[in-house]
Amino acid sequence: MGRRASPPTTMVGKLFSSIATTLGFPGWGGGYSALDPRRKLIDPRALFMANRQTANQILSQSLPVLRAHCRHLSRNNPTARAAEEALVALIVGTGIDLVPDTGDRAIDAKIRKEWAELRDNCDVDGRDLYTIQQETCRGMVVTGEGLWRFIVDPELSGRGNVPVRILPLESEWLADDIPPPGVNSITAVSGVAMDRYGRAVAYGLSNPAGGAVEWVDADSISLIFERRRSLQARGEPWMCAVIETLMNERDLVDAELYAAKQSAAMALVITSDFHGDLDTDENGTPDDPAAIVRIGGVARLNPGEDIKSFSHTRPSQQIAPFRQMLRGDIAASLRIPQRFLDRDVSRANYSSMRADMLDTERLLAPVREWFGHQTAGRLYKKALPFLALRAGVKLPRAKYRLVPDVQPYVDPEKDIRAKVMAITAGLSNYETEIGKQGGEWDQIWQQLKTEQDAAKSLGLSLNLSGSNAPAPASTIGAYPAADPAADAAAALPDQPPTP
Repeated sequence: MGRRASPPTTMVGKLFSSIATTLGFPGWGGGYSALDPRRKLIDPRALFMANRQTANQILSQSLPVLRAHCRHLSRNNPTARAAEEALVALIVGTGIDLVPDTGDRAIDAKIRKEWAELRDNCDVDGRDLYTIQQETCRGMVVTGEGLWRFIVDPELSGRGNVPVRILPLESEWLADDIPPPGVNSITAVSGVAMDRYGRAVAYGLSNPAGGAVEWVDADSISLIFERRRSLQARGEPWMCAVIETLMNERDLVDAELYAAKQSAAMALVITSDFHGDLDTDENGTPDDPAAIVRIGGVARLNPGEDIKSFSHTRPSQQIAPFRQMLRGDIAASLRIPQRFLDRDVSRANYSSMRADMLDTERLLAPVREWFGHQTAGRLYKKALPFLALRAGVKLPRAKYRLVPDVQPYVDPEKDIRAKVMAITAGLSNYETEIGKQGGEWDQIWQQLKTEQDAAKSLGLSLNLSGSNAPAPASTIGAYPAADPAADAAAALPDQPPTP
């Protein structure tokens, strides 16, 4: 092992940190150990505590290299790609929608119709909101942030349509190390101009391929990132904490595969008192053609020689649990179930799946809520004046309800019974339980009414009670009366049989 860094003095430490950053080793300056070219944790005393670096100071010097590391892992590391896709599936799924909640159902219905049209064609390229949400979420895993620019241009949407469109940009479009514009701002951090309270007032955009910097008002930009420290202006890649772990896991597998190949390449071992007879030519072929082992051939041994098969134990049986441990660290850091990294459910049962989903929901539900407000909610507020104009109503309050993607059931029968019992006991309601599945209670009930009327006109009777008995006409989705104890037992995980 190499020697650890010696504790420099404060002035020398700051000078060395500046030089190391200039030379391309920003990790030495106390930011991220993954950026240290030696890939090992440096001496804590070398972190220059007297410098008291803020989040913006650390990110401004480390962010470009962090992004490069994470993008490389996303392209080449299968575990990193699996984790990235898992987060997109658990947070966005097929998309996070919203419904207007102005307090007037008639106005809500009108605005909702216009919103649906915008949602399905809100990108400058004609893509829908759900596709952009998935793309943005992938960007946050790798770069820590998503960057949207709102364009108001009637030519992009056609005459009569809502003229607001989204121009998604990669985070590299935010110019680094540029002076603030000087208007209504006092400082700039990595392309973000801020006022005296740390609020963004403008963003400096520049084509990564080269070009002038354009300062765009903050009202037209949505920089989506998860803030972890106060006054943080840029996002930290979600993958940054596991860069080294991902590399170590890949190195472990590669090293074991290489060792297995080398071990398997050795077929026989010959022990002999006559080493000169075993010489080979420059191509590795024995000088004596009779010494070449062929299928069905007979090897002739000289006196004092012995031939044995070469046995090896590669790949090692210990690599699987060790790799499982590394994947556990990766999954825990990224807030996803470990089974999403290898799609192995051989050890899963109802209890473990249920507990896993509950923990995942507790971790990612706030992220899903926040992400919905930052994407769908931000677009809705930006376009609401145009939506109201097209709907022919006065500008209402910008209040809405998010509608997330459907969360799958572990065991549909048990999960649905549990929901029905919660509603019956007054612990929940239809809006809450249906909303968890990505639906809206009023739409579902309206559709049920439409289907019932259609069936009645055809002389049919729909059974919505879940039993063989006819359902009352006024009953919507009612479950049959059953033994409460039996229902409670059915909602519990599978129990082993009583001996």
